[in-house]
Amino acid sequence: MWIAAQPTPIAPEVAEPVLVGSVAEWVTAVVALVALAASIWAVTVARRFEKQRLYTDMHDRLTSNDSQRGRWVLFNRMGTENEIQRMFDRQHKNDDFNTVNRAIGLYNTLGIYAYRGFIDREIALDHWAAPVSQRWPDIERFLRWRRRTHGDPHMWPYLVWFAKESGVELSPEFRLQPGWDARAKPASPSGSA
Repeated sequence: MWIAAQPTPIAPEVAEPVLVGSVAEWVTAVVALVALAASIWAVTVARRFEKQRLYTDMHDRLTSNDSQRGRWVLFNRMGTENEIQRMFDRQHKNDDFNTVNRAIGLYNTLGIYAYRGFIDREIALDHWAAPVSQRWPDIERFLRWRRRTHGDPHMWPYLVWFAKESGVELSPEFRLQPGWDARAKPASPSGSA
């Protein structure tokens, strides 16, 4: 004996009431949002302070006696590439060459920090664009000698970038080529970024 199944009556769809949540759930959500906002604010403030600290450290290094002496030696005693070579040849007798090298290398570090956003670019340019641009011919001569003697035609690219940002008219050998930053951020082996 077969019993036929009774059809189930189709009831109209009834919308279930949307629960807004208890007061405790709302308080928890608000506290979580406040904590998130406070965390974002703390990270932002910490980054700003870190940029200020890093710039102050860089400024102290650029104005140190050693750095000032290096720039003075470059500007007053290394008027030609031959003079630079002579000072390089007798660096074991005095430290002037190394002092100059460190002083000019700090300009490259300043350029790295400004280019990468580790320090505020505008603040770096406000304080250091004039010294770099005013003494660019001396810096360029030293950099030309360094690139030639070390066989690295792209040595200290961030110093060149900073000089360009400082308003220096770069000679053709120092103009930054498209993709010049590839040295700092190597492309993947497949060629894609």
